[in-house]
This record gives sequence, structure tokens and C-alpha cells, in this order.
Amino acid sequence: MLVLVAALSVAILVFPTSAAEGAVPDGVSGARNAMASSSGGELYSVLPSAQHGGAVTPSVSDAAAGKLVTFSVSPDKGFETASVSVITSGGSPLEVLRVKGETYKFVMPSSGVIIDVAFQYLRSA
Repeated sequence: MLVLVAALSVAILVFPTSAAEGAVPDGVSGARNAMASSSGGELYSVLPSAQHGGAVTPSVSDAAAGKLVTFSVSPDKGFETASVSVITSGGSPLEVLRVKGETYKFVMPSSGVIIDVAFQYLRSA
């Protein structure tokens, strides 16, 4: 009889409650609220965050609000994807759709986002 051992990752997001004088706090540590693009629109940061057991690769590092952003998830050998979520800098979850296999997409909001992926050991039958 096989013994199944599963390790679940727990993602911890830090949302500051205060900001420097005159600054607006950003819920995604290290994310920029916005920057200007060459076309004059604002771009917002897309930050990948993968827990132990794999990697996440977004199609872009910055995107304008309303643009479709895709990302790929790559579990390490012996691991599988446990959860996938995208959180805005304000702490709100976004709808994430699976495109095919380990490729996902979401519509960029008018704020920075963090793509959070957790992995677990492969389950055996």
C-alpha cells in the first residue's frame, strides 16, 4: 500500500495599512501602481509568485487595463498545480480562465496584480 504525502503551500500576501506622507499604499509588495506606456496609456505591473514546486511565467511584465494577459504554470517533476489565483494590488481576486493544459488568462484591471500559484506533491492512486 502506498502512503500518500501531500504538502500544501500557503501563500501569504502582505497588504500595508499605512503609507509614507502623500503616498498611496500598494497592496502588492514591490508592484508599481502604474507607469506610462509609449502609446500614452498607463501600464500596470504583473508579478508572478510561485511557491516551492514549480514556476509561473506571465506573457508580459506590464499591461494596460482591459488587455488579455496569459501565463503558463510549470510544475517541477513530482509536483502538480494545487491552486492558481490572480489578486489585484487592492486585494481583490480576479477571474482566471484555463486556456489549455497549464496555460491561463485574465483581463488586466487598472491596478498591478500578483499571479499566485501553489504546488503540491503528485497524488498517486
